[in-house]
Amino acid sequence: MAAELTPMRKQYLQIKEQYPDCLLFFRLGDFYEMFDEDARVASQELDLTLTTRDRGKPQEDQTPMCGVPYHSYESYLARLIAKGYKVAICEQMEDPALAKGLVERDVTRVVTPGTVVEASMLEEGRNNYLAAVCLERDGAGLCFCDLSTGAVLTTGFAGESVLPHVLNELGRFAPREAVLSPLCMEQEELLTFLKEKLNCCYEPGGDRFLPEQARAQAEEQFETLASVPRNRPWAIQAAGALLGYLHETQKANLSYLRTLEYYETGRYMELDLTARRNLELTETLRGKEKRGSLLWVLDRTKTAMGGRKLRQWLERPLLSPVEINGRLNAVAALVDDLVTRQELLDALRQITDLERLIGRIVYGNTNCRELQALGAGLSHVPRVRELLEQKGVPLLQRLRGELDDLGELRQTLEAAIVDDMAGQEILNQLRTLEVNALTPIEAMNLLFEWKGKL
Repeated sequence: MAAELTPMRKQYLQIKEQYPDCLLFFRLGDFYEMFDEDARVASQELDLTLTTRDRGKPQEDQTPMCGVPYHSYESYLARLIAKGYKVAICEQMEDPALAKGLVERDVTRVVTPGTVVEASMLEEGRNNYLAAVCLERDGAGLCFCDLSTGAVLTTGFAGESVLPHVLNELGRFAPREAVLSPLCMEQEELLTFLKEKLNCCYEPGGDRFLPEQARAQAEEQFETLASVPRNRPWAIQAAGALLGYLHETQKANLSYLRTLEYYETGRYMELDLTARRNLELTETLRGKEKRGSLLWVLDRTKTAMGGRKLRQWLERPLLSPVEINGRLNAVAALVDDLVTRQELLDALRQITDLERLIGRIVYGNTNCRELQALGAGLSHVPRVRELLEQKGVPLLQRLRGELDDLGELRQTLEAAIVDDMAGQEILNQLRTLEVNALTPIEAMNLLFEWKGKL
């Protein structure tokens, strides 16, 4: 006769049933606990000791378990994500000291290789892409999203023989995770390419790729779809399916993903994965390391944002002579002006990773120290604008015009964040006002209103 389940055990099994493909981090006090097969997998992958609370029972009736500390779980989580696992984070939704009976728990987020936003799990010099691939009989669409920076890009191909183009784009972006349409799941070449060539985990997208459902998702999320050509509907299908997957896994309002950028592949040189690897653009052929690659030779960037941009340029070589010469003229202007170049380098060294900092603030996954880093980084932006103003090259002048120094926000942060408590107060108010529903700029504007109140 099977032993009667305790209320907590019933709660765990009910939640686990909803996330059968994930390892469930189940919050119990100061630990995330794992049970049953999850515990066996985690103990093997993380070198943890299996234990049980059922020592008085026969071995076959004992429930294996293991856990990781709540305050240092990220290092364990990073190891699991790096190996391709999906982890559902189940939190206590009420204070255990105030709870009457069983503490309410629920999954607040599913962490996957393509949806990581924690700085400790990301390589600062490269994007972390989640991909959605829509393959139909008459065309294909792809969408790539870096949740940590808010970048969303999509493209499409028309015709029956589009699989080579799809593979080339996947090789260009090298996503960590992919959501695939039903027809994609029938393409053995595509599945093998993702798994063996890119070390990318994938899963079926199913109904997320239904045209009407996907378009409705995209229209609700993005400010406009005008940039997507009418004869490339598969690009919108891919974007909508990707959004559906994000909403299901992140359990958060992702309104900061506002802009869908459609890019024409004909603007860039199309290289297959073999050519990319033989050219050693971003990693060496044998060691798979940056050192010794073309990127390693060229990369003298001083910010994480610049490092990612340079990698993007190498992965997407331009074809337009006008655009190429524009970049060359900008580089030449700085090469010929040692003083200005050195002053720019000094200013850029002080600028933190604003893209990912703002992303984490809006996402609601940040702390006081990062708010302080945001203010410190912004304080050096005016100097960059001042130095660029001295150069008459069109590209540098365009960049200067697009660069907002956010002076009012900087002053607010400097006045408000005196110590950790002041910074935490701002953070608490951001979360209270559901900043997840705002764009990065709107979130910053909120801070303006609190000047003089803290």
